[in-house]
Amino acid sequence: MRKIAIVTGTRAEYGPLRPLMTAVQNDADLKLIPIVTGMHLLPKYGNTYHLVEKDFSHIVKIPMPLKGDTLQDMAFYLSVGVKNFAAYLSKNHPDIIIITGDRSEQLAAALAAFYLNIPIVHINGGDVSGGMIDESIRHAITKIAHIHLAHTKKNAERIKKMGEDTWRIHITGTLAIEAIQEIKMKSKKELFATYHLDPNSITFLVVQHPITTLQDKGFEQFHQVMNALDTLKEQTVLIYPNCDAGSRKFISLIKKYENRPYLHIFKNLPHDDYIGFMKYVDVMLGNSSSGIIEAPTLKTPVINIGSRQQGRDQSNNVITIIPKKEKIIATIYFELNNAVFKEKVKQCINKYGKGNASHKIVKILKTIKIDDRLIRKQISY
Repeated sequence: MRKIAIVTGTRAEYGPLRPLMTAVQNDADLKLIPIVTGMHLLPKYGNTYHLVEKDFSHIVKIPMPLKGDTLQDMAFYLSVGVKNFAAYLSKNHPDIIIITGDRSEQLAAALAAFYLNIPIVHINGGDVSGGMIDESIRHAITKIAHIHLAHTKKNAERIKKMGEDTWRIHITGTLAIEAIQEIKMKSKKELFATYHLDPNSITFLVVQHPITTLQDKGFEQFHQVMNALDTLKEQTVLIYPNCDAGSRKFISLIKKYENRPYLHIFKNLPHDDYIGFMKYVDVMLGNSSSGIIEAPTLKTPVINIGSRQQGRDQSNNVITIIPKKEKIIATIYFELNNAVFKEKVKQCINKYGKGNASHKIVKILKTIKIDDRLIRKQISY
């Protein structure tokens, strides 16, 4: 029986990973090791490990203490993560470790596994995201990963251009679509009642994260968003940012607005409820990848603000704009009222797959030949 470790460091990762974790757990030939780390274990961001523990009671916790939110603090966060992952993996040594995406928590796990000769399966390599630090982390993981599970054909082609052997690359689509399909979604009336919201009011969903390559970590962009919301004063569900450099300043700004009657602020939400809000709101805005990857399946209008998602394939439900208050307000009005755009949203097709990724991935996990050829990597050109 192969031991498959799957790492999740944030609430946003866990929702899409849940179908895969379930599929691995239910397969007689595989044993799931669910590892929670990073933001999941930070009280300031809601101790979201409870969400994982509810589904998988045998979670492994690997702490990554975070002292602050400067770039130096993030480097220390990564280094402690490598140390703690190395300690755990050297003692337990899973047959395969699954890393997803582009965050520091995943890079820490990948680096530790790499030095211990543990095969690394990387989900969502080859993607692009505006030249942010996330993109560099993603490509770094690609170069030390042994098997690549790409969301799209374009992403697979980029991985190949990075010198990776074709036999290592598989196009699986995204797990996020499958996660949506498996949700027992509440009705709009039930969901809004749960969070004391008016189901008959225009409602926005806002998810905005720092941009670590900008000197002010994207704070001014977020300030423009908050100014726009405060002008419109429509019912708004706002989710805390990730724990990236600059997040504390974001949270301080959120707290300045927290008594506004139109604003409903959450450190985190259960994944099912988050997807429910994404489905039922009138507009989603911010710079979260979920607006690009999940929202097309839900036929939700999205305003993607700034450069954080630059380069990612976007469906017809997304309009990308500069982060200026007046532009944000004008685009909100456009998405709410333009009949041609609203029809495009209804007809849009998600470019990130059809919702059968976990089945494909489990098959790959069971058939990978773990030998020297897999572990010993060499650039292909």
